[in-house]
Amino acid sequence: MTQVVETSPASSADGQVRPKVMAEFRKHSGSTLGGFFGAAAFDEVALVPVAAAVDKTGRFAANFADRGVRSGFSAFLAIWGDPADRAAESDRLKTMHREVRGRGDGDFAGVRYSALDPKLWNWIAVSGMFVVLNSFTPCTGITMTDAEKEAAYLQLLEAFRGLELPGKNAKLPATYAEAVQYYDTMVATELRSNPFLRRVTADLTRLPLPTLMISPALRTALTPPWMLLRPMAGRVVKVCSFGILHPGIRELTGFRWEPRHALEFELYTRVLQLAWRVLPDKLLLIPLARNRIEYEKLVRLHRSVALDSFAPPAGCPAR
Repeated sequence: MTQVVETSPASSADGQVRPKVMAEFRKHSGSTLGGFFGAAAFDEVALVPVAAAVDKTGRFAANFADRGVRSGFSAFLAIWGDPADRAAESDRLKTMHREVRGRGDGDFAGVRYSALDPKLWNWIAVSGMFVVLNSFTPCTGITMTDAEKEAAYLQLLEAFRGLELPGKNAKLPATYAEAVQYYDTMVATELRSNPFLRRVTADLTRLPLPTLMISPALRTALTPPWMLLRPMAGRVVKVCSFGILHPGIRELTGFRWEPRHALEFELYTRVLQLAWRVLPDKLLLIPLARNRIEYEKLVRLHRSVALDSFAPPAGCPAR
């Protein structure tokens, strides 16, 4: 599967699942640092019908930063929301994607697509889970055992379970090993280089400012400095993202990964790992994840003062 640069040695046997590592992985799934690896999701448009569908909507071309924000917020809700909110978000996505069907235009003329085709739907879901899984070690410096990778995958699978389409053949891979095999098979047999994939890869150094969550006045003020910073910002996102991307998909994008990129990847990820260790949760986590973790801490505090039993103590006359 994906060739990830390991930045720290494993500290336990392959069969061991360390609670601390799993807690760190869960925290990583709600981290703001994950945005540095967001372009790894470009593997989705290496499946030509997906590229045709995304190209047809035009939203990516209008401002692909906005699309990234929307996708990220939806994924965070699936991972960190209450069960009712997660189910509602899954239902919303399925309902809205019913409209995404037809034939592509331009470079994709004649390509038929339907977003609720399990082949397309599951590929996008597995892509999203692997972005989280494969960015964990580079972002935190923690290397997972095989058993921990399995546990981490099942953690994400449970969060995204509501997205599964009905039907026996529409299920997401049940284990991490099955997911890796599925991904490798897709790379070998289904994915193709295409103009849309190559275009979005080239455009990474021209990242637009999102229009979401930023007032028009603030966006106007930020635009001049952003125009100066965005080539470097795009470079960092490209190197971090392509550092965790399957080598076969790297080739499809037209981006040639060279030894100097591996050195850059090492530098950038060391900085991210330092940030992971020293930044407070207020900066490190999205608000929804931070809120959930604080809530869970408070629940444990409330339960810590509870009695183990309401029965009278041993030897009590009341007995």
